[in-house]
Amino acid sequence: MGGSGTFLGHALPASFFLGFGCFFLGLTFKRCRELVRANSSSNCNAGANASGTGTNTSSSGGTPKLFCDVHIPERSPVLLGRTGATLMAGTTLGMFYEAMGGYLDGIGLLHQLAHVALYLCFFFVGAVAFLESRHSVPPDSSRVALSFAFFLQYILWNEHGLMKENGSDARVHILQGQINLAASIAFAYSVYNPRSVLAYVSGWALMTLNALWMFTAGLTVCCVDLMLHSVGAALALEALFIAALVLIGSALCMQPRPAHHQLGGNRNNNAGAAYRSVTSSVPPDEEDGGHK
Repeated sequence: MGGSGTFLGHALPASFFLGFGCFFLGLTFKRCRELVRANSSSNCNAGANASGTGTNTSSSGGTPKLFCDVHIPERSPVLLGRTGATLMAGTTLGMFYEAMGGYLDGIGLLHQLAHVALYLCFFFVGAVAFLESRHSVPPDSSRVALSFAFFLQYILWNEHGLMKENGSDARVHILQGQINLAASIAFAYSVYNPRSVLAYVSGWALMTLNALWMFTAGLTVCCVDLMLHSVGAALALEALFIAALVLIGSALCMQPRPAHHQLGGNRNNNAGAAYRSVTSSVPPDEEDGGHK
C-alpha cells in the first residue's frame, strides 16, 4: 500500500494544503474587494451629499472599514466550524492511510509514526478551530495552533531530510521544513500584529507554496530526477508563481464597482483611496494625527 514515500503519500497532504491555502487566499481577496467597493461607494455618496448641500465633508466619507478590523481574527463561526471539521476528517483519513500502509507492508502500525505525526499536528489545528467556532477558546486560537503546527512540521521535515542518503532528496525535504518554518513565523506575527495584512496573506501564500513543494517532492519519488543544483531553482520558480498570483489578486482588489455605480471621474481616485484604507496597517485617524 505504501505511505508518504510514494507519490500518493505526498499528494494527499499536498492536496489539503493546496485547497486550504488557495481557499483562504481567494477569500481574503474577495473580502478586500468587497470592502473596497463599500468604501468607494461611501466616498461617492459622501461627495454627492456634499455637492447637494453645499457643506464641507471629509473626503473619506467617514472612517473606512479596514480588512484587519473586520476579518482578523476570523469572526465567522460557520467558516471556523466547517474548516475545523474538514481538517479533523481529512487528517484522520491520512493517519489511517499511513498506519494501514505500514501494517499491510508488514512493518507495523507505528513504523510510519513520523508520517502520522505530520497529520496529527493539523488534526490539533482542526480541533482548536472547531472549539473556536463554539467560543470555547479565545479568538484567533486556531491561527496560534496553526503557527505551532507549522513549527512542529519544520522539526519533522528537517529530521526527515537529515536521514536521507540521496543529496537531492535530502535537500528537497530540508527545504520543505524551512517553508514550514517561514509559515509558522508568518502566522505567529500575524496573530501578534493583527493589523498587518501582509503577514496575514503571507501565511496563506506560504501554505500554498508548501503544497506545491510537497507535490514536487512526490514527483521526485516517481518520475522526476531533480538534480541537486536544480533544487533551489525549482523552489524559487514555484515561489515566484505564488507571488505572481498574490500580485494579481491584489491588483484585482483595486477594481471598484462597474462604472455605472460610480460618480463622474472620481472612480479611480475613490478606488485607490479605498484600497489603501483596506490594506493599510495604520488606521486613518492615526495617520491624520501624525500631521496635526
